[in-house]
Amino acid sequence: MKIFVLGGEGFIGSWIVEKLCQAGHQVTTMDNQDTYGVINQNDLKLLCNWRQRNWKKVKKFVGDVTTPKSYYELTPKNALAAIQESDIVIHLASFPRAKIVNEDPQTGVNNIVGGTTNMLDFCKNTKVKRFVFVSSSMIYGHFKDGTKENVLTKPINVYGEAKLAAEKMTEFYGRVYGLEYVIARPSGVYGPGDIPDRVLSKFFEAAMNNRDINVHDANNKVDFTYVEDTADGIIRCALEKKAANQIFNITAGNATSLGEAAEKIIKLTGSKSRIKDTGQNNLYPERGTLDISQAKTLLKYKPQHSFDQGIKKYYEWLQNKI
Repeated sequence: MKIFVLGGEGFIGSWIVEKLCQAGHQVTTMDNQDTYGVINQNDLKLLCNWRQRNWKKVKKFVGDVTTPKSYYELTPKNALAAIQESDIVIHLASFPRAKIVNEDPQTGVNNIVGGTTNMLDFCKNTKVKRFVFVSSSMIYGHFKDGTKENVLTKPINVYGEAKLAAEKMTEFYGRVYGLEYVIARPSGVYGPGDIPDRVLSKFFEAAMNNRDINVHDANNKVDFTYVEDTADGIIRCALEKKAANQIFNITAGNATSLGEAAEKIIKLTGSKSRIKDTGQNNLYPERGTLDISQAKTLLKYKPQHSFDQGIKKYYEWLQNKI
């Protein structure tokens, strides 16, 4: 199938592209190649080279999802035509961290809500058979163990509000224009190819240098998910017929407290680090385990990595990277 991956050079997107290539699909990507200040351009280039090491015959465009349609119609390679001629569009193009959106709400909302709406408008009344929007567990706000997709959503930060608004736009285009969609809600994604500015990345960086690990509320839990499992789940959202117009939690289905995660990383690395609980961050919700029974039933989704297995593989990659 012809599959277009928006944000395909990013962390999760690059794994999706690799797996789609391995399965024999015709893959095209578009990415703005922006670091958002997380890492410098040289490090980004090295990271992207690693992310794309197994890509085969992937056509790549450089572009931003917020750019108006008129620009893409004028580009020599015409990214717009490539999107509209695809069978499936998977949309992951977004700021890589909630923190960035919370600190710059106007830009963040334009990126997430405006960018998603722009891409949906590109896809309506075209050859695109399905639009997959990759949202976030942040749309739930505070939630407890066993949270299903149909609960009342109460995001507490700008990132969650923006992702929820983008979900609503996706549903709107499905309802009004008949654009088949699937919404995936991942959580705490980590693993090889990640940027150095996420929770577990920071824990590892501190542990590997025997520095204190700063933890915001050690008792708060995250449904951490190994990136290959996330990629597999999103691909299933794209390809499974039964997924049409559904929402899925695509997570490990087993949350770990931040304190326990830090302890496991200290033990794994043989570090002398100590855990420093810096207290609760009111921009981040109290979370738990998400219910993935719907994904298991309709998508045959089955995460392959426990938290212990995932951090071991991530640590091996970090050591080789150094």
